[in-house]
Amino acid sequence: MSDRKGSTESDIAAARAQTESIRERLAARRQKRNNLIAAATQNALPLKNPDASAVAALLASGKLSKTLVSLTTPLASKSVTDASSSLKRTDLEHEQTTAPRLDSLKFSDSSRTCVPDVMNVAVKEENYVSSNEPPLKAPKVDPGADSADLEILLSAVTAKERELKRVNEEIHTLLSTPTVMEKILNKKFQSRGGSQVQLFCIHGTRVECQQGTGNKECKKLHFRKIIQSHTDESLGDCSFLNTCFHVDTCKYVHYEIDPADLTTAEAREAAGAYNRGQLRPDSLDRGKSDLALEKAVSATTSVPLYPPQWIKCDIRQFDMTILGKFAVIMADPPWDIHMELPYGTMSDDEMRKMDIPCLQDDGYIFLWVTGRAMELGRECLKLWGYERVDEVIWVKTNQLQRLIRTGRTGHWLNHGKEHCLVGVKGSPRCMNRGLDCDVVVSEVRETSRKPDEIYGLIERLSPGTRKLELFGRPHNLQANWITLGNQLDGTYLVDPEVVERYRRRYPTGIDNKDDAS
Repeated sequence: MSDRKGSTESDIAAARAQTESIRERLAARRQKRNNLIAAATQNALPLKNPDASAVAALLASGKLSKTLVSLTTPLASKSVTDASSSLKRTDLEHEQTTAPRLDSLKFSDSSRTCVPDVMNVAVKEENYVSSNEPPLKAPKVDPGADSADLEILLSAVTAKERELKRVNEEIHTLLSTPTVMEKILNKKFQSRGGSQVQLFCIHGTRVECQQGTGNKECKKLHFRKIIQSHTDESLGDCSFLNTCFHVDTCKYVHYEIDPADLTTAEAREAAGAYNRGQLRPDSLDRGKSDLALEKAVSATTSVPLYPPQWIKCDIRQFDMTILGKFAVIMADPPWDIHMELPYGTMSDDEMRKMDIPCLQDDGYIFLWVTGRAMELGRECLKLWGYERVDEVIWVKTNQLQRLIRTGRTGHWLNHGKEHCLVGVKGSPRCMNRGLDCDVVVSEVRETSRKPDEIYGLIERLSPGTRKLELFGRPHNLQANWITLGNQLDGTYLVDPEVVERYRRRYPTGIDNKDDAS
């Protein structure tokens, strides 16, 4: 019996000790709250929107433990003081109410001894403290901030999207990295000794360059105005510049390359040709064939390479079967575009009936078209057995390196470009794809003369192969090409097989007196 009594007394003592501990913690919390309220009433930091009850609630909850806030208006200060007094009264009542009494302790039915429910008392203390604390005032919600947060949340990249982006970047890197073969091809067709061109100054003349750059030294090429006795500078620049047909009488301003920028004889010769509307001097044109042939011979190919060959003929009547097969054909037909032209034209039916299919089994064709002939050209490609796979655009520029704005062609708009349809037949072999782009920017020259860059493009596409040009003129002659046209100077053939077939078919030569193409 004495043991049971001693056990009961020890339990009561433990309950009292725990109750005292709870009271001490509550007293410490009240002291801390009072200190915060006292400090808040003395702080000099104003609030934009003072709210005494909200401040007191924040202070009481301990959320402003390190932020001292003071209200600037007497009314607000009084409200804080009242709120603080109310908190003190609440704590006092809470202290009186929460003190556990022995007569209210619960006893265990099993032992029939006075054993207090210590856990229940502790839980009631905590719940009472929480329920008697003044409720926090809900902060005002800014709709704009919520919208911004929602936008950030929606625009956030998910893990799946990041992984997909990483995979796509790896695939793009893999596909864009040139292969060893592509690197070899690019190096093979690079200009030896680097670029051999000299840039034009964007300001045009030297005077305009000095005005635009503040007299800074400029090593680029400049233009100089050609002012003659009949020139009227107030009229501005001539629309055709160095391709003008009436330079000797034209009243508009023309230009030439400033001789002060030419330091070598080669540069002066090239500039003279340029001023005459040519892109290369005549001496280079004369040696062009030998240089091109020498460069082509070094290519790895089993096809014999020959210097330029040509046949003066009427293509409408010429038997093209004697020429053999070609890897590439280029044609610049005299389309009937319903305009007055300085050369004869061919009707649509004559174009459709041309015996182009006999010239190729597998290869490419480059067909220049313009105006209404663009649709007719596509029709002809289909009739000849080709599939149009691409299109080269020639953007025309003038002597001053500006886009052509006033041309001699076009019914509704002045044409500043020309199109070259690219067709494929069969399954061409040994073709280098992806080396060039489909845009050529080059200056205009004589009527209907196409840019020389097209020959380099074709040679890089199909190096060291037999090529044929239809409707060519003397300036079109190229090494390893056979050129047909009615404006050529006689006939010159080197390929033994072609010579033999030509003599067998035309033993007395071709009569070109009635040529009208």
